[in-house]
Amino acid sequence: MKLSDILSVLTTPNVTVTVKDLTSGAEIVSMKASGYANLEDTLENRTVAQWQITSATQIVIVLNPAG
Repeated sequence: MKLSDILSVLTTPNVTVTVKDLTSGAEIVSMKASGYANLEDTLENRTVAQWQITSATQIVIVLNPAG
């Protein structure tokens, strides 16, 4: 599953999404779900390693390494 697949189905605009890199654990971006269309295509096309709902308005998505 790609990052864009998850973000495109989030219909609640006030959900904050934090995207992290699996290898480094570094935060890539933190944004409102409604702003996902502004991400670069290379980021949107990365595959998801795991995701977690941490609260009613917070989701953390961890991406596999690029490539």
